[in-house]
Amino acid sequence: MWNKAYVAGAALAALMAASSSAQATVYSLSGDWSDSANPSGAWSYGTGLTHHPQPVTANTLNGAAGNGFWGAGSDFYSSPFTLKTTANGASTGAYTNNDFLAGDVLVHSANDGSTFVIAWTAPAAGQIALASSVWYAHSIVARSDEVAAFLNSALLGSATVTNGIDRASRLNLASGIYTVAAGDVLTFDFTKTAGQTFGSMAGIDATIDFTPSTIGGGGGVPEPATWAMMILGFGLVGGMTRSRRRALSV
Repeated sequence: MWNKAYVAGAALAALMAASSSAQATVYSLSGDWSDSANPSGAWSYGTGLTHHPQPVTANTLNGAAGNGFWGAGSDFYSSPFTLKTTANGASTGAYTNNDFLAGDVLVHSANDGSTFVIAWTAPAAGQIALASSVWYAHSIVARSDEVAAFLNSALLGSATVTNGIDRASRLNLASGIYTVAAGDVLTFDFTKTAGQTFGSMAGIDATIDFTPSTIGGGGGVPEPATWAMMILGFGLVGGMTRSRRRALSV
């Protein structure tokens, strides 16, 4: 026979494991940004890009790229590219703070019309609370970008960003609560608007509050054996409590 105290302890441990499995992790595109690895954790920034140091070729954006950037070329005359800014727009002498502030993530879409993708991959099954917004971060030229958010192949939201849609009047891209399986991919796609000669630069803010539904790497709810242990343990705890009360009343 199992020791009653042991079973009760095992039930408590099972309950604690079930509770701890539901702890949320917040993923922030800016907060999790890496200038050393791509992919980095759950995030990836485009495909086939190289990390370059702050460019030496003269460009008004250079002053905001103190930590370098991920790009197709070694300066900002090649596209696509993406970076986390290290200075406010106004400090560059060309951009404004409504283009970007230090710590913002910027994406310059490809001049050839291909789609640039920032992706987040679900580390496990669970639920995400998504909040994302975009704006035009390229006020020195008159262009526009098409931005869309997808969960696997399902469109969650889209926006066109152009002059006048600045950081202060940003657009909601996609938000809501979604169920994900391990390996599901949330993407933010950037493409120059059709008919334009060049791509342009957009800012993006994205936060994903992820709550796993797995327990010890298993399914979304406790396994039958775990439930049995918990129920048996709680029954024994109740019986032990009643026995102690009877003993004290005698």
